Amino acid sequence: MPFSGMLSSQAERLALAHQTAQLATWEWTVPGDKLTWAPGSTELYPLPLRDIVSVEKWLSLVHPIDQGRVWASLQRALESGEEYYARYRIPMPEGEDRWVLARGRVIHEPGSPQRMLGINMDVTEAATAQEALVASEVRFRATFEQAAVGICHVGLDGSWLRVNRRCCEIVGYSEQELLKLTFADVTHPDDVDADWALVNSLIRGDRQTYSMEKRYRSKPGAIVWVNLTVSMVRTEGGEPDYFISVIEDITARKKLEAERDALIATLEERVRERTAELEQLSLTDPLTGIANRRCYNLRLEAEWARAMRSRQPLSVIAVDVDHFKALNDTLGHAAGDAVLVEIAQSLTRVAKRTTDLVARYGGEEFLLLLPDTDAPSALHVAQSLEAAILEMNLPNPGSGATSRLTVSQGVATAWPNKRGTGEGLLLAADRAMYRAKQNGRQTICVAEP
Repeated sequence: MPFSGMLSSQAERLALAHQTAQLATWEWTVPGDKLTWAPGSTELYPLPLRDIVSVEKWLSLVHPIDQGRVWASLQRALESGEEYYARYRIPMPEGEDRWVLARGRVIHEPGSPQRMLGINMDVTEAATAQEALVASEVRFRATFEQAAVGICHVGLDGSWLRVNRRCCEIVGYSEQELLKLTFADVTHPDDVDADWALVNSLIRGDRQTYSMEKRYRSKPGAIVWVNLTVSMVRTEGGEPDYFISVIEDITARKKLEAERDALIATLEERVRERTAELEQLSLTDPLTGIANRRCYNLRLEAEWARAMRSRQPLSVIAVDVDHFKALNDTLGHAAGDAVLVEIAQSLTRVAKRTTDLVARYGGEEFLLLLPDTDAPSALHVAQSLEAAILEMNLPNPGSGATSRLTVSQGVATAWPNKRGTGEGLLLAADRAMYRAKQNGRQTICVAEP
């Protein structure tokens, strides 16, 4: 059986790589100083890794002579985005120092706290600096291949130079296939320009690294969302050499975000619909279904302002049911409510223009608002309403000899200007209606213009 077949999971492979290479992989979340270690990491320190939960705690284990230099290297990497690199000693209980080589890279993700990912390795046994360098390369190669995220080297022309196993899994291509392509070949067309713009900013030296969320088109044809972090590697002379890219598959997260956004949009639409319903209810009389007092006042103010601009007349008709209390006393409140509904329907049929407004102003009083209507036209509407009420032939035993339902009306017309108000026009119509009551009811009185 091949040796790889003996390992049942990626975690086991990664743990074996750690133990074989004598290294510990760590992640430092800078805000809050939280230090976590990858499962299977080699115990390099006099304390168990599970007890080293912060950089502050880890730094206390470093040799006092090296502490300042190591901390400065960390700070420089955080500020510049460059790779963190340090070699330092760890005093061990046996009385000897253990040499550790550390490397790390700052990870910037939009909306996430600043992090640094890195590896510590035991280089004590390296006889020379060259041996240590060779050992570190071997160890980093093992980590490169076993990393849980995609890691690749990309040329200045966008070609893939080196890819790890996870990178191939994410895009669905084999290593041989990827090395014949460029990153643009597998990037969603809508994301190519933005990615190249950031690549060029690295080449110009405008930035040291960049992160973006983008889409790959995998070989099976599916869309894969990734979080991409790219850094520029330069030659000793400072010239651009190649890029290091770290690729994290975030397709599942993006799917959840899309479902969340769709749910939020649905809820917001329901809230808008419900708000509109409540607004409509706040402007509607619940018994008759026509406009209420609040709606009428708002429209009267708006129509007054519009009539001033257009220099057109505005008329109001106040309508009051005659002997309504007697109707309630003799026939009951249910019958009285039914009469109010019938009258509201008659008013709506008479005031048939879309600009006309019919409202129940309170109790048995109704109002008509008639834009662009002069006094003769308003009187004609009132007369039509009177005829419609009589044609309904509704009973009202409390009205006296006729025993039929009648109404009294007051008509007022104005040519709005800054000296007048809609409230004044409404008051004039109301006073005219009360004169109609005083004149024997079932009468129409017209206010002075």
